[in-house]
This record gives sequence, structure tokens and C-alpha cells, in this order.
Amino acid sequence: MTARKIHDSETKKHLIECAKAEFMEKGFARASLRNICQEAGVTTGALYFFFHDKDDLFCEIVGDFMDRLNAIIKEHYSHEVKEADRGYENEHDDSLDFECTKKLVHEIYKHRDEVLMVLTKSQGSTMENAMDRLVDQMDEHNAFICKAMCKANDVHMVDKKVVHWMSHSQVDMFIFMVTHIDNEKEALAFAEKGMEYLIAGWYAIVK
Repeated sequence: MTARKIHDSETKKHLIECAKAEFMEKGFARASLRNICQEAGVTTGALYFFFHDKDDLFCEIVGDFMDRLNAIIKEHYSHEVKEADRGYENEHDDSLDFECTKKLVHEIYKHRDEVLMVLTKSQGSTMENAMDRLVDQMDEHNAFICKAMCKANDVHMVDKKVVHWMSHSQVDMFIFMVTHIDNEKEALAFAEKGMEYLIAGWYAIVK
């Protein structure tokens, strides 16, 4: 790596650090690019060399975390789809749910500031409705799984509004956790109890 590239990399990293502090303090809508540049000791031109606009800067800070979160969820969904394709010939492996929960909690607390930015500081940005999009993503998957489980148990399909509420409940559990619990150990204990409750609910509505 050349000296110029090293310098550019360090400048971008410093800008992101200063922007993160500004966003955490003021939220996306009230954050000032001028303040960020002053704090970073660079011109606004330098900022626009790296980022298209304020939204691009915000998304740079939280985007990697959101991608990792989605990767964990998609990996878990792939296991559940395989179970559904087999017609639930065996009992659902609850350990997979708890393993996914453990991974999610660890990732969330590893990047808790970024999570809180999305939840509480993103109004006005393209990340503002990220949690709603996550619910929709989970809802589509949960409807598929619910249909497969109802078919395997020879019961009528659950009302889609109930499935949608269950999807909200899953997301809301993690939102409550990260906004009310400060450390990962306590958060994991809470999330595992929450998953016990949610899994029991799923079994109740598909049998």
C-alpha cells in the first residue's frame, strides 16, 4: 500500500469516527457535516472525496453491521428451509434457534453503538425503516415455515396477521434487549428466555 493510500485510509477512518460521535449525539437529521469535518480536521471537499453525502456516510458506519446481521439470519433460515423441505420428518432442532440467538446477541453487542444508531438516530436517513424491512423479511420466511409446519401437522394455516405479529415479536425482543440491557452476558440470558417463550408460541399455533 502506498503512502497516499495509507493516508487516505487513515483520513477516512478518522472521518468515520468523528461522524459516529456526531450522529450518536445529535441523530442523523441534526448532525452537521461541517462539524464532522472540523472535528476531523479536514475540509468538506475531503469528506466528499470519500462519501456522496451525509446519508452515504451514515450508511457506511452502520452498513457492515447490518450485512453481518442479515448473513446470520439467512444462514439460520437456510437450515429451517431444509427442515421444511424434508417435511419435518424429525422434531425441529431447537438448538439451531439458540445458536442463532447467541450469534446475533454477540454481533449486536460487538457493534451496539451502530445498532442504537439505527434504532434511535436514523430518522431522515435511508436506514430509518431498517427494522420494518427486517420484520418484512422475517415475515416472508415465517409464513413459509408456518405453512410447512401446519401441513406437516395436518392443521389449517395460521392467520397471516398472527404470523406477522410473531415476526414483530421476534424483532421487538432484540430491540428491547439492546435498548435496556448494557452487557452481553445479561443480554444473552434474556434472549435465551425470550426464545423459549417464542418457540413455545410457535409450537402452540401450529399444532
